[in-house]
Amino acid sequence: MNLIRDELLELIHVPTVEQSGTYRTPVVPREELDYDQVDRYWRLFGKYPNDFAAAVNKLLPKGKTFVAYDHLNNILTYES
Repeated sequence: MNLIRDELLELIHVPTVEQSGTYRTPVVPREELDYDQVDRYWRLFGKYPNDFAAAVNKLLPKGKTFVAYDHLNNILTYES
């Protein structure tokens, strides 16, 4: 059980593409978050890069494979 990762699951939105291939996409806060939640997203992003990557990996839909997460640029690379 990872409390930070579990909290991040509620804050992160991972845009994906349905076509086959390798894709790079920014990881962004969910649109429906209020100001405090967005602020929390960015604080967790800065302090817990491993938990952030774990949450991103868990949020990928079935059929998508986690390749890499560039924490400094906030870019996810995945394959469909």
